[in-house]
Amino acid sequence: NGYFLIGYGAKSRSMGGVGVAYGQDGIAAAANPAAMADVDINGAMRFDIGGEIFNPPRSVKHKSDTLGNTNEKSGSNLFLIPSMGAIYKFNRKVTLGFAFIGNGANTRYDQTVPGKPNCVEGNSPEGVGSYFFNFNCNADSQTVGVQLLQAQMLPSLAYNVNKNHTIGASLAIGIQQFRAYGLGAFEDLGFAGENATGTSGNGNDYSYGAGIRLGWMGKFFDKRLTLGTNYASRVYMTEFEDYDQLFAEQGDFDIPEHFAIGAAFKLTPKLTISADIQRILYSDIASVGNPGPNAKDRTDLNPLCPGVDEPRCLLGGDEGMGFGWDDQTVYKIGLNYDYNREWSFRAGYNYGEGVIDDDQVLFNMLAPATVEHHLTLGLSSRPNKNMEWSVNAMHAFENTVRGPTAYSNRAPGEDNAAISMYINTFGVSFAYMM
Repeated sequence: NGYFLIGYGAKSRSMGGVGVAYGQDGIAAAANPAAMADVDINGAMRFDIGGEIFNPPRSVKHKSDTLGNTNEKSGSNLFLIPSMGAIYKFNRKVTLGFAFIGNGANTRYDQTVPGKPNCVEGNSPEGVGSYFFNFNCNADSQTVGVQLLQAQMLPSLAYNVNKNHTIGASLAIGIQQFRAYGLGAFEDLGFAGENATGTSGNGNDYSYGAGIRLGWMGKFFDKRLTLGTNYASRVYMTEFEDYDQLFAEQGDFDIPEHFAIGAAFKLTPKLTISADIQRILYSDIASVGNPGPNAKDRTDLNPLCPGVDEPRCLLGGDEGMGFGWDDQTVYKIGLNYDYNREWSFRAGYNYGEGVIDDDQVLFNMLAPATVEHHLTLGLSSRPNKNMEWSVNAMHAFENTVRGPTAYSNRAPGEDNAAISMYINTFGVSFAYMM
């Protein structure tokens, strides 16, 4: 779902990411703080901790008379994603808790010119050509890539208004880490201003911020039907000072606002179906939503500034180019079957229409978030009333976005590039209740 995970916690992720109306574990506040009150904890407190192996192979093809022909697969394709949360039943009315969740993106590609391994930082004779973003052999690294890590800590409270309605709230405390390398040629390519130092190769930079989340959950038809809503404000982050000439608005990279509705229905005492619809407002974040280089006119690169070449229109400016991501609507559905007191089985499906338009391929070679369809499975085992083990698996089917770039010897607007990705994950979590 863009650079958001489809859901948080093994149970939610094995059901397509649902959770707005179906709290199941200590990480329930990640989907809806009000859902914490609905979690069966067999006592006063529940603590969950888990990890997931995340495998997103990505590939890029680009035929360009200026940047060279690329046909690359990204390195760095295995990641460990942690999750953690807890719930404490303070009294019959109040439930306290927290969730720790993460999101992000990462790529790393080889951009050495074939036969010219030292084609970097001007070490190669003039006219040797170029490869990827290594324009005229003046990149700052023989590899090119980015890494964005986002983490949010969600201290939360749920309040039972009455036996059928619960409201909840969370404080979203955010931290981000970002680095970029191999983009040192952006000045010569016309993206960045003169003597741009805050564009690439500055190591890890950090950003901090906060926002709020609000939720509601209600039960109907003798508590067989549960409805829920969740609103997550924009998380306002400090700027990436070391990359203030890369991201629009002087290095600003807030976490986008999103909201969701959900429903869960007990088909039988053992079988529950749940579904969520979520909307993520990526386009409101200028560094993500501003369009990338004009694919139809290389002489006028920034579509937001036609005929203008001012600092505000270059990378880092208020109208600087970005990834051109669209807002996204996500549909999630999942089933939970409680076979007996010890075993539960789950399955789900998640669909989010791609955020990348076909004329935004160039910059998104660095962040090819192309997948749309996800299938999920999982189960839980409870060896005793105090412990629970859960596992989950997901496959996101490969999807390719093809389109034109600003660097092509083909007719303007004719496809000359493609980005592709698929994902496999496997996660395990442990819960202790007391």
